[in-house]
Amino acid sequence: MRILMATVLTVLLCFEWAAAQSEERADTTFNLGSGWVLELDPNDQPYPDYLADPRRPQMQLGVSVTDSDIPETSSGRIMCDLGTRYTLFKVSPTKEGKNEFALDVEGCLFTQFDPGNNLDNIGWDGRYGIFGVWDWSDKVVARVGYRHISAHLGDEYIEETGRQRIGYTRDDLAFGMGIYLNQELFIYVEPSWAWSLGNDDRQKRWAAEGGLQYQGPHDLWNNSTAFYAAAHVRAFDETSWEPGVSLQAGFHVTRDQNSSNLRIGLDAYTGRAILGEFALDYDESYLTLGIFFDFY
Repeated sequence: MRILMATVLTVLLCFEWAAAQSEERADTTFNLGSGWVLELDPNDQPYPDYLADPRRPQMQLGVSVTDSDIPETSSGRIMCDLGTRYTLFKVSPTKEGKNEFALDVEGCLFTQFDPGNNLDNIGWDGRYGIFGVWDWSDKVVARVGYRHISAHLGDEYIEETGRQRIGYTRDDLAFGMGIYLNQELFIYVEPSWAWSLGNDDRQKRWAAEGGLQYQGPHDLWNNSTAFYAAAHVRAFDETSWEPGVSLQAGFHVTRDQNSSNLRIGLDAYTGRAILGEFALDYDESYLTLGIFFDFY
């Protein structure tokens, strides 16, 4: 319960921080010569988020109804994620932002708590990474980079069940590419190859993900709110390429393009267990009502 309260407090503090960011920002652009411009701490991210990806670095507080094969767990989950993806800088030949190059860093802690068992922590995954991004004419975007994810069991779950870690860890190289079909529709694919595995006997190196997402115009509630919907599919060689399918839909609220983003939506998933320590052995489905908060 204390972890949950700390998570809620962190979310509230981030909202307060976001309000401060909506004020006028200083100019952080620098002329590099030969027509190139460097912008530190840019207002936008050239590579968009995968909105329905269950392992997207984000702030989330969600309540789930779950049908899970994970032993000795209830049919409910509290999802608490703490993290973000942040663009350190971008370089472009003009201030119009065409043919941009950027550097992104990301990190997130993904946790699940069991409300049917005294809010015991079932497990948590940690993720961090760094990506180089290329935005070509605002139509085609690509990124390549390094990503680490390590999975852990909750102390309470270990005490209650006696289960031990299998040592699920991946260090991979990922290459993502996306295309804007129009201003509102974005489609993407991202294969990855793990050069280091925590459990060589059970894990395999190849994985892939992709999806389609729609971001509508902000024409609701004083032009601050838009409807959005997204679908995401991911599959791993280590689980015979069984697809894990995520669907998410809801409302995106933002004051302006320089402010942080709040999403309120329903998230549905079916496939292998999301937490890495259970992913090789169990399947699950869930429906989550969540608040998703992105800041940069």
